[in-house]
Amino acid sequence: MHPLVKLVLILVVVVVAVVVWGRVMGRKDPDRELVGLTDTVRARISREISAGHTINAIKIYREATGAPLADAKRAVDGWFVPGRGPGVRDAAASFTEGRLTREARARISELILAGRQDDATTLYAEATGASDSEATAIIRTWDTTQDY
Repeated sequence: MHPLVKLVLILVVVVVAVVVWGRVMGRKDPDRELVGLTDTVRARISREISAGHTINAIKIYREATGAPLADAKRAVDGWFVPGRGPGVRDAAASFTEGRLTREARARISELILAGRQDDATTLYAEATGASDSEATAIIRTWDTTQDY
């Protein structure tokens, strides 16, 4: 084999190894602290999704969690934004359609304030007929100060 061909092959192997290593290791900054999904980060992501800025929402998610791109995209695509998405029953619609009474709303707010989100989710699902995932999404974003 000609020496020039060997050199080219070695360079190709080195370049492929560097690219693969970079993809596997990612661009992680070891000095940067991840803040996680705080309420502020969740609100920013929801605002970006509501505005139709999915790429920005994915970027915010990745910066906060350090998640790989595919995981961040999957999380943002499945992100619950109140009042959006097929089959989503937000709390206001549940009340105006007569599925959630004032007493149920008050009890749900009490349960959330007491840290009993699971009980609040169950009550919401029973009162509205929402699925477990819909009820969980509603309770996660429930505003206890709002009089639905």
